[in-house]
Amino acid sequence: MSLPSFKQKMVGSSYVDQARRRLQVTRVIFTLGFLVIGAKLITIGFMQGAQESYIGEQESTTGLQTGRADIVDRNGSILATSITTSSMYANPRVILNAKEAAKKLASILPKLQQKEILQRLTAKKSFVWLARHLTPTQKAKVIGLGIPGIDFMRDQRRVYPYGNLTAHVTGFADVDGNGIAGLEKGLDERLRSEDAPLEISLDIRFQHVLYDELTNGIQEFSAKGGGGIVMDVNTGEILAMVSFPDFDPNNPNHKNKDNLFNRATLGVYEMGSTMKVANTALALESGHINLATQFDATQPLKVGRFQVSDYRGKNSWLNVAQIFVHSSNIGSAKMALKVGGKRQKAFLNKLGLLKPAKIELPEIGTPISPANWSDTSTITIAYGYGVSTSPLQLTRAIAGIVNNGLMPQPTLLSKQQGTIVQTRIVSPSTSTKVRHLMQQVVSKGTARKAKVTGITIAAKTGTTNYRHAHGRGYQKKDVTTY
Repeated sequence: MSLPSFKQKMVGSSYVDQARRRLQVTRVIFTLGFLVIGAKLITIGFMQGAQESYIGEQESTTGLQTGRADIVDRNGSILATSITTSSMYANPRVILNAKEAAKKLASILPKLQQKEILQRLTAKKSFVWLARHLTPTQKAKVIGLGIPGIDFMRDQRRVYPYGNLTAHVTGFADVDGNGIAGLEKGLDERLRSEDAPLEISLDIRFQHVLYDELTNGIQEFSAKGGGGIVMDVNTGEILAMVSFPDFDPNNPNHKNKDNLFNRATLGVYEMGSTMKVANTALALESGHINLATQFDATQPLKVGRFQVSDYRGKNSWLNVAQIFVHSSNIGSAKMALKVGGKRQKAFLNKLGLLKPAKIELPEIGTPISPANWSDTSTITIAYGYGVSTSPLQLTRAIAGIVNNGLMPQPTLLSKQQGTIVQTRIVSPSTSTKVRHLMQQVVSKGTARKAKVTGITIAAKTGTTNYRHAHGRGYQKKDVTTY
């Protein structure tokens, strides 16, 4: 076997060197390629980071533009505000496996039904909403799924820090920020057009007290519902308003109409003996009756085939003061008959009891009154049957009667820097007399439980029976108390 020649060795060596040089060149090319790609990625990362930093900086320095003003109470406590959230959407045309994507999304977002998600992901559209107002945790979990075609959009969600406490006043807005109930609907345009917070008359401290007292009362008497209003008689400002049952405006149940119903403004009821405040004021204002005028309350008053009696009758002649303090139905009816039905109707209309109230809420009830104002109507209305009106309207009327005869316009807007609207309804003299009578109701009448040591309290109680479902007659067991 012969050995290779020197020339053959040289040729072989040159091929090897050439191959090495080619590998080195290739290696350099790949290295440069990776460096270029890496540099590009780093640049993009810095640019995105800078952009996000700029957005964050812009929000923190200029304030978040929510498109809907906050609602605050008279002391600045936030009752409604908007927060930034993320809403998830998809482009069904780029979803690779809609069934698998729907299953994964439903597993981390329990409120979404897999079947519904699948329908949206298979729609012949380029944009579909999947979920609105995700929490940061929910968004992070969705991103972790790595599903192509799923993306997010910055969004705003309306939140109510006090929840049920102010539900019927603030109301709520829908997922797109449209006012649906309460002030959110009643002042929707104002909340959309102005950035400054909407300051309302409510005082959250008063609201807490009223809420707690109504809760305790409902529990004690196993009541089906309740409502209460605290009004400044001078300005008409509503300092507190509560209706039960209530709801959480952060998650309102639209199917539960009873909870959404505002008993303080939308409900109209026969007001029972509380109407005797108006009846007595009318009698005194007429000029034909004074506090000493007596009426026979020894026997029930016959009205057709019915008769009017007193719950705890004195069975004697009573003057106007005694009729009011002891809440005599017989005496009140005879006072009204002496004044006359025409004057009675005109006075109740003047008090605003026969027409819908005016306030910044859309939930306003329409009063019910007799089509034919007969003597029977005059009698029953005198002690609280025959006219149905809202608690807000009755509160306003009584406020006017006891406020030196000046009736305020009810409002949920703070009047701390605004104009006060008042209407003269009775004379200062009549107002003083009725106010003193209401104080006697507390000291020695039907409202003695309202007595508070060191504070002068004026009140008038009332009770009515429920009408039967068919509208004729009244139930004996179920009552409304005031």
